[in-house]
Amino acid sequence: MATANTIGPKPIYAPKGCNKPIMTYLTDRERTSLERITQLEMRSMSATARMLMLRGIAQYDQDTLSAE
Repeated sequence: MATANTIGPKPIYAPKGCNKPIMTYLTDRERTSLERITQLEMRSMSATARMLMLRGIAQYDQDTLSAE
C-alpha cells in the first residue's frame, strides 16, 4: 500500500520549553547587524536573536546587581 504524498510536521529547532514567541521590529541597520552575526554564528535568525537577547538579559541582570 502506497502512502499519500503528505507534508510531515515542521521540526521545531527551539530548545524545550521555548513556546512563547515574540515579534519585534528592527531598523534596517539593526537587521543588517543581525544578519551579519547570523552568518558568523551559523545560526538561524531567530536563534541568533534569542542568543543575543539572553546575553543582553544576563548583562542587564549583572549591571543591575552591581548597582545595588
